[in-house]
Amino acid sequence: MSEAPRERQSKDPLRILLARRSSMGDIVLTMPTLVALRRGFPGAYIAWMVDNRFREIIEGHNCLDEVIPVPRYPGHAPIRFLRETIRSVQVLRGRKFDMTVDTHGLLKSSAFCLLSGAPRRIGFGDERRELNLLCANERAPGNSDIHAVDRYLMMAEYLNCPTEPIEFHLPIAEASQNWVDRFIEENKLTGVRPLVGLNLGASRPHKCWPPHYLAQLAEMLYKEDGVVSVLIGSPEERPLSETVQQQVTVPVIDAVGHTTIAQLLALIARCDVVVSADSGPMHVAVAAGTPVVALIGPTLPHLTGPYGDNNIVLWSQPECACRNKAGCSDYHCMREITVASAQEAVRQLLQANA
Repeated sequence: MSEAPRERQSKDPLRILLARRSSMGDIVLTMPTLVALRRGFPGAYIAWMVDNRFREIIEGHNCLDEVIPVPRYPGHAPIRFLRETIRSVQVLRGRKFDMTVDTHGLLKSSAFCLLSGAPRRIGFGDERRELNLLCANERAPGNSDIHAVDRYLMMAEYLNCPTEPIEFHLPIAEASQNWVDRFIEENKLTGVRPLVGLNLGASRPHKCWPPHYLAQLAEMLYKEDGVVSVLIGSPEERPLSETVQQQVTVPVIDAVGHTTIAQLLALIARCDVVVSADSGPMHVAVAAGTPVVALIGPTLPHLTGPYGDNNIVLWSQPECACRNKAGCSDYHCMREITVASAQEAVRQLLQANA
């Protein structure tokens, strides 16, 4: 559920900048660290530096005082990017932060932390990509062999912040909740249960389940279980949505590319189950408390799979286990996850959460 933005409790001078610019999934996975920082520093001023395209994910978070968007390099407009970067640096320096907490660990985040002028700039001691070690002047212990949520929480532990219970506090705006109400009414879904979200995409093609598998799953869930499927995804995934719709003979609701990020969060929160590959919407579902059927191929579930217990992971355990490396052209690890196993997983979660 959405919570009202937090009001300042005191004039505590401590000012903290949390740096996690992208992507959708990693921003969500960093939310428990934000909650832990608020527990440890209840009166501090805490801001989050994020890519402008992802600001809706964290706007309104009840543990935040401010969201500071920074530009993404557009490639085709370097002058505009430079102007926006200078403005962002001016904003950061004007806030006079005492410390930065960088869970991203890349130059695009650590350089802004350095330019903020904060005297304490904390990064992970095991993060050696790009120039992170030069920009951070304080290093927290890191462990890349644990789930990303637990890894990011090591920052909070380093600062002696209580991390239990692990909570996300996913912010869902009232306007977005109202949009979902209208969406459900317009699509004649009022009173129809259960509603299962089918997330079509992922950050790389070899992480995606074949679209004809998704079409078959929507068919089987509707005909055999009375389940209505709603297709979710970004505008870039419209071709996948069209492919699925061409192959189904039962009603499916198409929301792919028709939502803002804030509306997508609200729609995922309204679903009874979400079926998804390893992707940002999968982590959004976990944060929203929506049970997840995770379809995992090249990545490792214990590192980036759905966090918590109210989920089912279908993992083919491929021997090649490319760990999400680019260039893979053999998607057998995703094809090996059967439609029947996904249907059974959806059934189990619906029964368990009835």
